[in-house]
Amino acid sequence: MLRLVLACALGRLAGRLSRLLGRGGSALPGLVAEKICPSLIERLVAPVRRGVVVVTGTNGKTTTTRMLVAMLEGEGLKVVTNRTGSNLARGIASRLIEVASWRGRIDADLAVFEVDEAAVRPLAPRLRPQVLVVTNMARDQLDRFGELATTASHAAAAVRHAGVVVLNADDPLVAEMAAGAATARFFGAAGPIRRNMPHDSSLYGADAAEAPRPVLDLSLERADPDGDGQVIELSTATGERAVARLQVPGPYNGYNAAAAVLAATECGVPFGRAVGALEATPPAFGRGQVIDFRGRRVKLLLVKNPAGFNQAIRLLAALPPGAPVLVAINDLDADGRDVSWLWDARVEDLAGSGHRFGTAGLRAYDMALRLKYAGLDAWSETDSAAALDRFVAGVPEGETGYLVPTYTAMLRFLDLLRPGASKREAWS
Repeated sequence: MLRLVLACALGRLAGRLSRLLGRGGSALPGLVAEKICPSLIERLVAPVRRGVVVVTGTNGKTTTTRMLVAMLEGEGLKVVTNRTGSNLARGIASRLIEVASWRGRIDADLAVFEVDEAAVRPLAPRLRPQVLVVTNMARDQLDRFGELATTASHAAAAVRHAGVVVLNADDPLVAEMAAGAATARFFGAAGPIRRNMPHDSSLYGADAAEAPRPVLDLSLERADPDGDGQVIELSTATGERAVARLQVPGPYNGYNAAAAVLAATECGVPFGRAVGALEATPPAFGRGQVIDFRGRRVKLLLVKNPAGFNQAIRLLAALPPGAPVLVAINDLDADGRDVSWLWDARVEDLAGSGHRFGTAGLRAYDMALRLKYAGLDAWSETDSAAALDRFVAGVPEGETGYLVPTYTAMLRFLDLLRPGASKREAWS
């Protein structure tokens, strides 16, 4: 008990010092505290009354978690979550320390954590989730994860420690994880929508809509664009149906919504109320969020791998010609050092779009070369502030420009688009 109390106290102190020095402090408290009390996470989540929910996968973790938390809080439940997306063990420990009492007790009905797809393997036996959601599996950060089969093996190992697993039936790598589950529930999409959430082999020509899959417990029946968002329709295996307008675009976010609704029903939320909560859920930072800046609208579309980039490309290709687009590519640790994935994305689909392109970030010229091979010209600027100025100057007043950044580039543009805002404020 004394070790836990000391770990929480020193962790909080480390966080305060880090924030005073302007370094954020979303992970340092947990890093310090776990050195003092290695079982800190297990001990802090133990008193959570209705247990833990974990969301993992390559794409969609942050959005799915945000939607699920909104559904649970809409039922009056007290939820602790890592809202800023710090999803390694130290980030989860930091969040638990932040909400714990001085005695190391947490007053919450549920804990809902987004967890990195590699970190989920060691964290699952520590968190013992009542519900584990796996959104999808795609090639990402090859320098860190290696082969996709290795990444999938981490999630498959985590499945064995969960009470119920909620799986994407349209991703074969995810669907087959049911073999190791105590209880499995499946979500997926109907008809041609399946082609909008392809599994990895479809990057090489396979038809995602023809892959065999398990029987669905929840189906995404419709995903129609509607302004900055979309209208979706979901149906259950028992015949219930509900429609909602999401504030985020793209059928892939319809998948995220389906995953969140199915997980929420496993937590006891009635289907209709879970779907209804989607309408009031704003986008997570960078995931289709729109920021007003200098009289213009800047829409952020985070990308980090070919599958995610292809989703952004679909959205851009569907826009009227002439949209200003700034693609900002970094190759720092959090982005992945290997940027060869740029050549796997279907950039050629933007040829003939009539859009006006710029590139920014540490690998601005790599992205410009990729666009050049796709038949598209772009200006380039490695200084983010100068790039933003040039980009915004090309957006007519009152109109929308599209910023397509990798993770650390997104954080840099956060500082520029919302000066003085903390990461926590931007994510809320």
